[in-house]
Parts: sequence; C-alpha cells; structure tokens
Amino acid sequence: MTTTPLPLRRHTRMQTTALDEAEEVAGRVMSAHRLRATRPREFGSRVHAVAIGTSTLLSALYEGEAEVTARVPMDYYTAVLALSGGMDVATDLGRHRIAAGGACVISPGERLCLRFAPRTAQVAAKLPRAVVDQAFSRVGTEPPDGLTFDLRVPDDSPWPGVLRLAASTVDRFDSGVLPAAAGAELERMLVTTLLLAQPHDHAAAMTRCGGARGHRAAGAVAERIAADPVAPLRPEELAAAAGVSLRTLQEGFRSRFATSLTRYQREQRLVRAHRMLSGSPNDTTVADIALACGFVHLGRFAQDYRARYGITPSVTLHGARRAERDGRHRTTRG
Repeated sequence: MTTTPLPLRRHTRMQTTALDEAEEVAGRVMSAHRLRATRPREFGSRVHAVAIGTSTLLSALYEGEAEVTARVPMDYYTAVLALSGGMDVATDLGRHRIAAGGACVISPGERLCLRFAPRTAQVAAKLPRAVVDQAFSRVGTEPPDGLTFDLRVPDDSPWPGVLRLAASTVDRFDSGVLPAAAGAELERMLVTTLLLAQPHDHAAAMTRCGGARGHRAAGAVAERIAADPVAPLRPEELAAAAGVSLRTLQEGFRSRFATSLTRYQREQRLVRAHRMLSGSPNDTTVADIALACGFVHLGRFAQDYRARYGITPSVTLHGARRAERDGRHRTTRG
C-alpha cells in the first residue's frame, strides 16, 4: 500500500488492505455501511479522524476502485472535499460527480451510495444534527425543522476552504493533541460558514428579518435591561431568555429602537450613571460610579458620557455637589 500524504496523519484509525477491516473501522467512524471493491487485490484504505467539538473531522484514501453503500439512513450531515481522484455521489436528492477539488454536502435521512475512483483521497466532516441546529439558532430567525442542504456546491463557496483550514490547523499542533477549545472553535467556524454559504431549504428563513417576534422580544428585553442595566448578561443569554435567536433579537432592536442591542445596553448604563452623578454622596468618585454602572474603561466611559450629555462626568458630579452646598447655605442663612 502506498504512502500518499493525507491530512490528520497523527490521528490514524486504520491502514489496511482487508475489505472487512476497512468496512468495520470506517463504519465506527461514520456509520454502518457496505464496502465493495471492484478489484479486491488492488484495494487498500486509510482513515484518519479527530474530534472537533462534538463533530468528527476525518481524511480517507481508497487505493482501488471502491463502492460504499449506507446500510441505514444517516442521522448526521457530511461535508466532503475530494483532494484527489474523484467520486460519484448518489442520494435521494440525485446524483453528483465530484472531481479532485470538488465538494458536496450530504444531509441526514438520505439513502447514500458513494463510488470512488482509484486513489481517491478526501477530507470530510461528520456534523451532528444538534450542532447544525444550534448554529442555525445563533444566526437564524427561527429553529430549523429538518434542514436539508443542496448536494451540489457553488463554485465560489468558501466552506471547502474552511474544511481545509480545519484539517491543516489540526496538523499544526506538534503534540498531536488538539485542545478542546480549539476543536470547538473549528467546528463552530465550519458549521456557520456552511449555513451561510451552502444553499439549503431554510436559507430564506435564516436571512428574514425578525418581524413581529423580534419586535416583541426587543420590547421585553429592553424592559429587563432598563430594570437592571448593569447585570452582566450576554446578548446570547438575553435572546435565549426571550425565546428567540440572537439574530431575531438584534433585528428587533434595530426595527423598534433604531439601535443595536449592545448600544441600547450601553445607553441605559449611561442613564444610570448620569442619575448617580447628579445625586451622589461627597465621598463618591467618578471612577466609583463608572464601575458601579458596568464601565470598566474609564476613558471610554467619559467619551461616551460626553457624547450623550455634552459635558464630562466630573462636571456633572461637581455641579451636583455645588448645587447641594448652595442649597444648604441658603437654608442656613434663611
């Protein structure tokens, strides 16, 4: 068996010329399938695989012509990029020929048959349904229901490049151990790019404005922020509490308040800071009030405050104290 270089070389799962062994090991990495070779004596296979987040990144090589037929419908998504050789892909959505450099996306629930030309090398990602659904909820306006990708990939699609990048990033770790955080970030980057770049049957819903749901959610979140603008709540947490995706909430804020969610939070913190500066005890400083209102960078706080109120925080504070002293003085004289 030849030693054609493959990505993920430190993560070998199998190197064999035996059909039954190749079928068993590859079935564990992906899912149960039947493997046949046109010329068994010419057959050879290698598989490398590593976890990225909860997904699996893998590379594989078939030395001779081979055919893979799924025994059961898949319950995950597969993004495939042919590095050399080529393959014929047949699913419920149709048939597609992939040459070297070509790619395809196979969705769950489809019957699948792959026919590999001799010396076909590929890199692929096995993506659980939950991972794709969660990514859609981060960028879309409503939860997906059985999202299905097109089998064919547009010529200018960027996600095959991200798949290559993920594999090369794994290979750059000299220890051969991919940190969990790095794997999760690679998974997130790949799935998000796939959702944004690859045609699918929920693309219109994903890019649709939040509409009435977003408008209502923005109102509820705005009330929560106004009640406690200092609470360290991330936008993702606010969206989840409102029962909408982050994108829907953001669109709702733009349409209802003509501003972004983060800017609205900052504005409410400035309102609270102004109120505290206008009536603070004599021993309180501008820095104390800024920190109490959630502003860590004092220079940025002063800049934002002046942009909103036309004066610096210290002028407000000293003016309030001067007015308080003058009031006491008049009371004493009277």
